[in-house]
Amino acid sequence: MRIHRAPGSVLLVFIAVLALGLQQLGAAERRAGAAPLTKDDVLSIRKGRFCLDGRPFAEISFNKFDLFWHLYDQLAAGKAIDDSNPIVQAQDRALRELHEMGFRSIRFFALPWGPRGPESYADPQKRKLLYEALDKTLELCDTHELRVVWSLAAGTFTDTKLVPGKGWVHGKEHKRELMSDPQSRGRQLLYRYIDETVARYKHRKAVLMWEVGNETTLSADIGSNDRIYKGERMPTLKDVAGFMDNVAKRIKAADPLRLVNSGGSHMREAQWNRYQRLSWAKDTFEEQFKCFDLLYAKSAVDVIDVHSYMNNNPGYIISDGAGGETFLGNREWMQIAKRIGKPLMIGELGLKASPKSDRKVWDKTPDYFESYSDTASARPWVEKSLSSVVNAGVQLSYWWCYQSDRPMDQNNPQRFDLTRERNPALLKSIVEANQRLKAKLRTEPAKMQ
Repeated sequence: MRIHRAPGSVLLVFIAVLALGLQQLGAAERRAGAAPLTKDDVLSIRKGRFCLDGRPFAEISFNKFDLFWHLYDQLAAGKAIDDSNPIVQAQDRALRELHEMGFRSIRFFALPWGPRGPESYADPQKRKLLYEALDKTLELCDTHELRVVWSLAAGTFTDTKLVPGKGWVHGKEHKRELMSDPQSRGRQLLYRYIDETVARYKHRKAVLMWEVGNETTLSADIGSNDRIYKGERMPTLKDVAGFMDNVAKRIKAADPLRLVNSGGSHMREAQWNRYQRLSWAKDTFEEQFKCFDLLYAKSAVDVIDVHSYMNNNPGYIISDGAGGETFLGNREWMQIAKRIGKPLMIGELGLKASPKSDRKVWDKTPDYFESYSDTASARPWVEKSLSSVVNAGVQLSYWWCYQSDRPMDQNNPQRFDLTRERNPALLKSIVEANQRLKAKLRTEPAKMQ
């Protein structure tokens, strides 16, 4: 039976249905404890400074890169990630310790490692595990009042596989296709993943900001004269710039409120020369600036991100323009960021302990350290690195890293990860540096337990 309604009544019915839908959505959010977020609830930039909860924010904290990885791996092994799971207990304990030491944020990788990442989203069954593990990750962070820099691992959406007995096998689409062609299959899968993931979690206060992906800049212009590195086609610096801009715009379409950082790492010391001439001649400071300018000046990416592992040097070695060498470090990066007009963060800050067999390091710096377990030798270098960040006034840095449960790290004499139990003196240095940074930049001091 056909029912005739006047146009006005149809509009009223539509409005009523829409209002009911919005009411139900609001009720669902209230049941989940999620009030609508404002700019004060998320990290923002005001007059060139990071702000959080309506106040200036600065921090030296930690990467907890494997937090999600372990939870996902437990699910993939058929194990429940409840409070009785020892791996869940270990991650919970680590986050509790970070909170107790006064840290308010961490950085983590939000897809399984390498080629398993895109697979975990593309496969419907694995996707369920992906989101279950991510839900648990944020639950743990909420419990300990920690915000997260959420690395979306965008640079992994290629056809590369890790095949037992063969190693890395590259399929039809390589990094060049992903980063240079918005219509590539990998890019379209990436966009689906971003749309769904960002929409699912943008209401969560625990999300500090979104990150495009880990160290995408290091793919640019490497390999042969055809930019082929170990059998994989690589992008140019311009390709990487376009990719980061496109991905940042996609993220912002789903979540206009939050900042996006690149996750980019530092530039190779010859990056501009690689891009222009495929030469390994070291760049000058101005050439390095051109790299950053190309990547960030007109990009939707809000935050300039570098990864800093200067080890026994005061900075990365570049050309002084007169036949000699000079160093590029935190102060110089801050100068570059100021010229571009975007804030700088150090997504990974760390030092690599070196065995005595590495004569290149030990001949140059006989007072270096072999292991973080040698506190007396390691602490001066840790404090030197931290002081460089504080003195330069870098607002946000994440030390690599806090507690790793990977066997490859636990059995390594030069293991990077620190914990309060194993390295109390080194943790004290990082806590104190965090407090000095907050005092220098006049932010609210961290509350210590």
